[in-house]
Amino acid sequence: METLVGSLAGKVWRHLNDNGATGFKQLKSVIFEKEPAAMESEKLSMAIGWLLKEGKINVIESGTGKGYRITFELKK
Repeated sequence: METLVGSLAGKVWRHLNDNGATGFKQLKSVIFEKEPAAMESEKLSMAIGWLLKEGKINVIESGTGKGYRITFELKK
């Protein structure tokens, strides 16, 4: 499991590096398309947590209710 989550964290980091800030839903779609073995949101959430713990990404929260959105970007 740790190997898969670490691999997903690398894919998330590369996507954010190449494409800039990305919302969770879009990130999930892109990562699952490239990594079918990661078809569980929990694994993607673990990968994002890994990057947060390492201080590699920022979380941007916006909106409320149905308009609530979480976006991730690389730390500068």
